Amino acid sequence: MDKLLEQLDQNLRELYRKAVDADAILDDIAAQGKGKHHAIFADEQLFVVRSNRFLPYLSETAEQIAAIRQTQQFNTATLQRVVKQLQQLHQLLADFKVIMTK
Repeated sequence: MDKLLEQLDQNLRELYRKAVDADAILDDIAAQGKGKHHAIFADEQLFVVRSNRFLPYLSETAEQIAAIRQTQQFNTATLQRVVKQLQQLHQLLADFKVIMTK
């Protein structure tokens, strides 16, 4: 269990800096009057939160990991959801970075 939590925490650390940087870029775009999207994951069933920034999605995932840590228990569905959330965040942040560096 400790190894699993350590790996989940490592993913959160990796994503945090990327999310902060991406949100700063989105803030700059919004300040220019562009980027009028309403949600990062508009039609996803994977996240409860709806936001036009990355950090709220990361926070939702972190809260789920904290709940697993607190109870020291998890069911397979919860773990699968957390892993899918982390994968989606990694992928979208990587895609965002590629688009923004063009």
